[in-house]
Amino acid sequence: MNGKIETYIGFAIKKGSVLFGVDNIKACRKKPCLLLYTADLSDNSQSVLQLVAKRTGCPLLQIDEYSILAKRNCKALAICDKSLADAIKNLM
Repeated sequence: MNGKIETYIGFAIKKGSVLFGVDNIKACRKKPCLLLYTADLSDNSQSVLQLVAKRTGCPLLQIDEYSILAKRNCKALAICDKSLADAIKNLM
């Protein structure tokens, strides 16, 4: 099942509907549909993501460390495509 989540994240990246990093997520005006973070994200960054999730009304989920995220040195991302976000939420 974790492979499917990584595949959906890859689809979202190819589509261009992903925001990488806490600072980009916080600064962007585009409304995210799903916020994802890894377990090794700092507590301060997690609290920033919680504020963004509360402000936008989108879910905040913790995921495993995937190779697709490790290549980009990324610990938090936002999916802005509704259909891909729903597919990831259903797998969680």
